[in-house]
Amino acid sequence: MKIFISHSSKNKLYGDKLVDLLRNIGIKEDEIIFTSNTAYGIPIGQNIFNWLKSQITEKPFVIYLLSEEYYQSIACLNEMGAAWIIENKHAAIFTPNFNLSSKEFQSGALDPREIGFYINDEERILSFLQLISEDFEISKSHIIISQSVKKFISEVNDFKTEILKPLLNKVIQQEKLVAKEEHKIVETAIEPLKVISVKNTDLYTKFTSLITLKKLKDDELILLHYIIETGRFKLMTGWQEQNEIDNIREWELINEIDNKLSRNYPSILKRFELRGFTEVSALTSSNNPKELKIKEEISNHLLDLPENVINIITENIDKNHLEYIAKVKAEEPEDLPF
Repeated sequence: MKIFISHSSKNKLYGDKLVDLLRNIGIKEDEIIFTSNTAYGIPIGQNIFNWLKSQITEKPFVIYLLSEEYYQSIACLNEMGAAWIIENKHAAIFTPNFNLSSKEFQSGALDPREIGFYINDEERILSFLQLISEDFEISKSHIIISQSVKKFISEVNDFKTEILKPLLNKVIQQEKLVAKEEHKIVETAIEPLKVISVKNTDLYTKFTSLITLKKLKDDELILLHYIIETGRFKLMTGWQEQNEIDNIREWELINEIDNKLSRNYPSILKRFELRGFTEVSALTSSNNPKELKIKEEISNHLLDLPENVINIITENIDKNHLEYIAKVKAEEPEDLPF
């Protein structure tokens, strides 16, 4: 299986960065099809249309890099239609300025009700990487994935700045001309970089928002409850992972909680790392993580969470509460009839 990036050549910069991200997290060169880069494109001597047709019929994972330019390209629409007929697994990623209300998108082959996401949405990019990890082997290093995503988001936002800067400068010049014609002095110091900069939401706000918006899974909320109740802001991983799971099982039994946490512990840790909630706090002699800790931006508030957040966590625990039946070591014999 391969990853096919369906895109407009006018959006090559965004596509290049997507390729870089995929390569950085461990996707192999021969698993990527990106026709705007000869290293990942059409082999020499191949007919472009026949080659693309053969690739699409092999059912690759399709990334639709959607933009206004994409819908203006007949070639792109043909790719979309062909992949849609084959019913490939896919993800829709929008360039920063794409209008989701556009007629082309609303009436196109892709169902607009399906969830897509903007290319500079860090949280959704992390979820996307988790999705492709179901079909492709990616790095198991939380650090590499986290660093790769942060670098990707930074570079994509830089592209957005460069694309919008000429437009903003043009608007500024037009405003100055109008002001001059009307004999007005309008000196507005507009700095393009400040106008388009997006203030990153702090980690704690992101953390509480994900909870209140019901974006965390049951097992993730159970892990939070476990951390808060036991005060274990540091969690064992790697070769020590089984020790933590044993502790969790005992905690689940005592508190009569479904075993979702002990059963899914490794994948929950992975999700927490991808969400940016944890960081490595201890390494083995081989520089492999053996302990993760909740980042201080979150852990400093865990014992004093807002009431609505506590209620959501508590409701989830109640929902996953089990009525355990105490095991009798040895059954007493029935009374004899004499």
